[in-house]
Amino acid sequence: MRIERVESVQNEIEEHRRDQSFSEKSNFLEEDSREDGTVLERIIFVDGKRRSFVWIETDEGFRGVFAELCVGAVVWEKDRGTFPLFSPQSPPVVEKVLGFSQNFPEEGYVEVEGSVFKIVKGGREAMESVDSHLRELEIQEVRKHLQSGTLVVKDGPAVSELPFREGTGPVGLVKNVNTTDLRREDFRKLRSLRRGERSQMFVVGTGTMKKVGTYVKLVDGEGTKGLIRLEAYVEDDTQIPSLKKTFDDLAATLPHLTADLPIPRLPENILPIQFLEESLSRYLTDKHYMNTKLFAYLRIGR
Repeated sequence: MRIERVESVQNEIEEHRRDQSFSEKSNFLEEDSREDGTVLERIIFVDGKRRSFVWIETDEGFRGVFAELCVGAVVWEKDRGTFPLFSPQSPPVVEKVLGFSQNFPEEGYVEVEGSVFKIVKGGREAMESVDSHLRELEIQEVRKHLQSGTLVVKDGPAVSELPFREGTGPVGLVKNVNTTDLRREDFRKLRSLRRGERSQMFVVGTGTMKKVGTYVKLVDGEGTKGLIRLEAYVEDDTQIPSLKKTFDDLAATLPHLTADLPIPRLPENILPIQFLEESLSRYLTDKHYMNTKLFAYLRIGR
């Protein structure tokens, strides 16, 4: 592999302002009766953080990206607040990766002055491969905490590899509701939800494994501000009553974990998850330092 072009990653989150997309893949559960939930005593939140460094392009036209991933968890307790489930003595999972598309022919590792990057290529393009690997690390982290007996909430969509279990979940928390499985007219009705209210549950899929979701409003106000989606996969319809109770309790709890303030990504990015993301960032290599190392290494290698 010969590198022909090197450039730094400018923005970690690239803004793609697409129109909202709707679907007719879901059906509402007619038997769902929304009830007042109970504020939970304890929740474990799991999330991952990506820091991207340098884009490269090989002489064969493959685009790659050097990045670092960090995954961990925090616990929120009603009486004590939020604290991390990792420390310098027991750090979160950190991995350096070099992402390529799934068509890239090479495997293994690339070492850059003592920093070892694992080649990952599970996606159609480089950044998708990095995010796919991050997803796998998040799944492993969730599994680690499912034995705790505490409800686990994973930032991002639910995954079929982690079906719902009574008492522990996990439940996916989706902050970006620009893509929805609901019809346009059904989604528009969600704008009238009030703080702490949730929508009727809906189900996607007809096989043994179904995705069940609901929308929750975190703050008062018109429109989609403060609107999030909770979702989980169930293997059996007998799990739905337990999932309903979990949704009711989360609808009662999550509005207490955010605020309608002029802070970036609030109110959807609730405070325990913001705290987790900031805590994970401290374990990632400084971007300018790593970029300097990578540019020096790649230019010499060329």
